[in-house]
Amino acid sequence: MVKEETTKDKIYKFVCENPGLNTYIISKTLQMTGGKVRHALTILEQEGLVKFKFERQNPRIRKLSFPVNFLELLPKSLKKEVKKLSL
Repeated sequence: MVKEETTKDKIYKFVCENPGLNTYIISKTLQMTGGKVRHALTILEQEGLVKFKFERQNPRIRKLSFPVNFLELLPKSLKKEVKKLSL
């Protein structure tokens, strides 16, 4: 039996493939409600998988979603090993 992809997984995959989009565009592209997308992004941020950047071009502020770099997800001991290899 194949496990169905969760909303959080769909949104994380989409943000990884399309970094820098706001909630409105994500919700329209994935045909989900804005609340569902905001909730999933909040959970992803708490898990440390997504970061936000706030952009203000006019009186409105846009909250842009970006995936966290994979190196930031690694434990400190493993980061040191990766740095040694890259030198």
